[in-house]
Amino acid sequence: MAAAENVTVDALLRDPTPAEVSEGLERNPGSGRLAERGWQPLWFEVRVAVGDDHDHEFIHSLVWREPGRAASEVAEEELSHALDEALRNLRDLEGYDVWPEDVGAPAVRIEVAGG
Repeated sequence: MAAAENVTVDALLRDPTPAEVSEGLERNPGSGRLAERGWQPLWFEVRVAVGDDHDHEFIHSLVWREPGRAASEVAEEELSHALDEALRNLRDLEGYDVWPEDVGAPAVRIEVAGG
């Protein structure tokens, strides 16, 4: 396994496109109940790059924010789950020896209407 060097993480939480919402509801029809209860659909994505060759692991999903919950809390929670998955994929599929302690401060952007 190649040792991890220069691991960067960029995450984005934003308003989804109508197509992303439709696709998310097709993949998980049960989440339609969340929409009925007033939860807000959001799009989350994370990119993890390793070293100078910029190998990327890209994970994205439609997520739901309950009314009154801060978008920053949603981003933090989703980043935790997605980063674990991305690092595991880089270890298992790409042969990189990357662990959470190898990651510096992730760059997280929140572009959600109404905060």
